[in-house]
Amino acid sequence: MKLSRIALALSSAFALSACAAVQTEVTPENLTWQAITFGQSTDLNFGSTILPEKIGTNEVLVNGKPVEAGKLAETFTIESRGGKLANSHEGVTFYYTKLPTNKNFTLSASVVLEQLGPETGSTPNRQEGAGIMVRDIIGQPRLDPQPEGLEEFPAASNMVMNLLRASKKENNGLININANYREGIYQPWGTGGNKMARDEFIKDVPFTDGQPFKMSLTRTDTGYFVTYDNGSISETHEVEGANANIVEMQDPDNQYVGFFASRNAKISVSEVQIELSDAHTVDAPKYSAKLTDVVLQQASPDKSAIENYSLQSRANYSGTFSVSQQGKVVVEKQDVPAGDFFRFDATLTSPSTAFTVTYTPTGGPDLTPKTYQQKVEKVNLADPMNISVNPDGSNGHLDLATAIELVAPGGIITLEDGDYQSITIPVSASGTADLPKTLLAKGEHVRFLGNIQHNASYWNVSDIEVSGARYIVWGSHNNFDYIVTHSAPDTGFQITSPDKLGRALWASHNTVSDSESYNNMDKSQINADGFAAKMRIGNGNTFIRCVSHHNIDDGWDLFNKVEDGANGAVTIIDSVSYRNGQTLAVAGKGGSRGNGFKLGGEGLPVAHVVKNSLAFQNNMDGFTDNFNPGSLVLENNVSIDNKRFNFLFRKSPYAGQVKQGHFEDNRSYRFFVESHYSDVVNGDTLVNNQFYVDGHTVDQNGKIVKEDVSELKNASDVKSTSEESMYEQVQKLRSLLN
Repeated sequence: MKLSRIALALSSAFALSACAAVQTEVTPENLTWQAITFGQSTDLNFGSTILPEKIGTNEVLVNGKPVEAGKLAETFTIESRGGKLANSHEGVTFYYTKLPTNKNFTLSASVVLEQLGPETGSTPNRQEGAGIMVRDIIGQPRLDPQPEGLEEFPAASNMVMNLLRASKKENNGLININANYREGIYQPWGTGGNKMARDEFIKDVPFTDGQPFKMSLTRTDTGYFVTYDNGSISETHEVEGANANIVEMQDPDNQYVGFFASRNAKISVSEVQIELSDAHTVDAPKYSAKLTDVVLQQASPDKSAIENYSLQSRANYSGTFSVSQQGKVVVEKQDVPAGDFFRFDATLTSPSTAFTVTYTPTGGPDLTPKTYQQKVEKVNLADPMNISVNPDGSNGHLDLATAIELVAPGGIITLEDGDYQSITIPVSASGTADLPKTLLAKGEHVRFLGNIQHNASYWNVSDIEVSGARYIVWGSHNNFDYIVTHSAPDTGFQITSPDKLGRALWASHNTVSDSESYNNMDKSQINADGFAAKMRIGNGNTFIRCVSHHNIDDGWDLFNKVEDGANGAVTIIDSVSYRNGQTLAVAGKGGSRGNGFKLGGEGLPVAHVVKNSLAFQNNMDGFTDNFNPGSLVLENNVSIDNKRFNFLFRKSPYAGQVKQGHFEDNRSYRFFVESHYSDVVNGDTLVNNQFYVDGHTVDQNGKIVKEDVSELKNASDVKSTSEESMYEQVQKLRSLLN
């Protein structure tokens, strides 16, 4: 008999109703348990402090075989030779079950900690650990087999742990028992300002005897408890501060609870019990990141050689500024957005002028007005618009520190030839938006032998060499031209900001052009880059026609940390990065350092832009996302003979939330350096690119490119170690690409 559509619809409705009526009650007996490995550093080729024969080992075994999804295994072993326990995310091997969040639980077991810490002889870094955990989401399972170029992205969650962790960063056979939790994560890549709380409630417990102990994790309507009992030590401990609903933030319906190991750890688990009860979870307030304290900066000097004086100040929150001059109110409650400069143009009519600046924040943790007194002394200077200095301030010249204090907005400091020591250009020495200050070299032999700490804004700096030291920029709206930094004990030229300053005051809108950074190396030989714009930077920082080479780590490093939040987008144009991962004296080794352009970090999406740039002969990758899943833009770039990948842009696990990049007119070649890696480029749009695939440069249709590139090949064979000769060869190579 043929049923009508109405009859079919009614029968379906009754069927659904019946299913709902007999929905299975969640009990310990009908839970499904399964194993998963996910998160950063769990990829199959992760080998840091891992024995060669154990690289890629992240598994849950029952009687020596991988556990299958199903009923809870009576006994099992978890071994992890990868992953990490970080402040904002984890990489773990996890044997877990999914519970609805309307259930409370107690999960307990007998555990033997069989091994903890590197087996290579290295000391633990306290990113290792094992125990019991509940979290609000789990990451994507690592892929096995692992596609070329894939490395696992961070997996951030709100979670609670009963954690076994090394007591110190040393091989002493002792562990601490930790009640840890994280809250404030609202995106799977992490959320800036999240809270990671660690409570080492039992310390210095020996674990090398292989004796079992009991441990548990309990969720109640209001929070969590953990226990530890080894027969001689027994403690039940409340996880103070962890509200029960923190595991309902990213997935409000489910929680994921089980046993885990990470980095270098192995546990055997038996006598597992899970008890369930109905939850009546208290709806505690969501965690919000603690607001940065109010920061108010005086941005004009205490001395002036001209009577037309610009009083400046700025703060990290929006607010109003009021000013009194010599006791008379001259500005009253002027609105100024966060990070912008407040400016009042005053006339200094007496030798000393007293100003009172009152700032009243309209946002932030404290709305109390902040006031500072500033007394400005008027000084005599023959020409405050043109100041000539030499290293020791002799022969009628000022020294540089005095000149920085006295140069007027729009003025120029000229550096005579010689070797200068370290110098700080403070916030109070800032120029103005329409009258920037200038620092430039008069001759060709101006050299700084100490760090330049540039905290001021609105400066133009040009023709300076920094030898054996660093140029560090905390200020904004500066232009740097023809700067050469080399042989520094860390990154040569770095744009960054100090911690606890507030995003509105992060270094922003700085432009570096026609500059070079090379031969920088730190003691550990893993951190010194040529150029870096990383760790708390705002929008608008740009590099144009810059060259970075022979730095022990990367040519460009745009790393950021989840705890800080995403950096602002950086633009790199017409620039070259080559032979990084080595210095002029130290050869490259391995393949773990030396990218050309490293464009992010820790899974945070940032839309950096790189155009018309060249990466060649770097010790690792030419252009790499470094786990930045954001909407990157790469146009008209060329990558040649980099040791690992010429282009590496991994498939994002967050593609549903953030579009990946735009790639257009990029080219990839291999002439003299072989690699078994094909380019890996995942993006939202790919247009007219020529990437290296299976031993050939191919077009977007997969056809081998037949064009004559012999001239480009010859030019890319940069052989000389003479700096002048190398410079000429690189310039020739650049000219072929324009």
